[in-house]
Amino acid sequence: MNQGLDEKNRLLLLLWFVGYCVEFPKRLVVRIGGHPEWNRHVLYRALQDGYLELYRSSFRDRELRSLRLTSKGVDYIADRDVDLLNQVLARMDSVTKSTRSTPEKILRLHSRATGLIMAKAAGAHFLPGDKPPLLMSEFRHHSSITPQQGEVYFYTPAEVRSAIEEYEPDTVAKTSRIIGILVRDDLVYFMYDSGYSRMYWLKSTEENAAVSIQTLLNSRGFAIQRRNQIVIGNNMSVPVKICRRRDGSKSRYFSLSDFFGSCYFVVNSREGDALLSTIINPDRGAKVAIRALEGTKPPLNPTREYDAVDIRENRPVILNYQCDLMALTSVNPAPYGFVSGPILLCLDYQVRALQEILGPMIEVRPMKGEFSL
Repeated sequence: MNQGLDEKNRLLLLLWFVGYCVEFPKRLVVRIGGHPEWNRHVLYRALQDGYLELYRSSFRDRELRSLRLTSKGVDYIADRDVDLLNQVLARMDSVTKSTRSTPEKILRLHSRATGLIMAKAAGAHFLPGDKPPLLMSEFRHHSSITPQQGEVYFYTPAEVRSAIEEYEPDTVAKTSRIIGILVRDDLVYFMYDSGYSRMYWLKSTEENAAVSIQTLLNSRGFAIQRRNQIVIGNNMSVPVKICRRRDGSKSRYFSLSDFFGSCYFVVNSREGDALLSTIINPDRGAKVAIRALEGTKPPLNPTREYDAVDIRENRPVILNYQCDLMALTSVNPAPYGFVSGPILLCLDYQVRALQEILGPMIEVRPMKGEFSL
């Protein structure tokens, strides 16, 4: 992380996030790092001292609360760190007034802010100086910054779009519904914000955008071979709606597609931040799996239909706390060699939704013990 973005200076950290995102949802303040109550205290001070202003509106009967950086807030950043100031000013200059003229457009900026906050919580490098550049002009002059094994990098839609349009000024790079990408080794995760329901979706546009981004990354030193999706939603009713339709070829709204290897669903909350960390960090995910499968035995024969066998009940056990919707929709309700159906293990808050998706033939249970991802 850039030395200038000091985690201990909570006010500077908050002002940078608000300025860098241009429009920042108030409810995300508690998740910028550190204790939530202290973040609230810092927010109230920033509003009281005039470093931030709060924009209030409504959209489709829902409250809209957006934080904006004031000129006094810009001066505060300038007094502490010039590099951070340049990053904020560059982002603010790239966003025109028309981009934030309506509540709907403000919500788009909020979605991108959500992707940034969740990427930070998952341990991704998100500052421009901490990751390989995508622009060819910067790539040639920063050849020492290369992708490192095991490191996770986050890129915003603006960074991706600028890199694609760099040599073709007349080209319009349609990153569509993508709110950011996470890159680790040979994997790229495309992030989407679905909100309270299924989002509007153009299958061909999204797949073309994914291919373009994969090609771009490979030309910048990455070796991307696999594509996954991460869908962020406000509650667990969203994956239920998504899984009702498997093939999205004729749907105007988001549906699962075999074009991507996996589609993970995470809730827009601190629990979702922790879950995303286990998804993009295999070592953390493996530790959780070992604890969750205690008291079971491995399958007699190698199989992808289930992960273990319950010793006491002699039933297949499937572990899907990461909420991979592609895997959920392909679960075999009657694996060969068992009298009873499988048991699916997940987190407490996922049980009801996953049970509705899978139906009565598969029993969904919370993982035993206390799990803090």
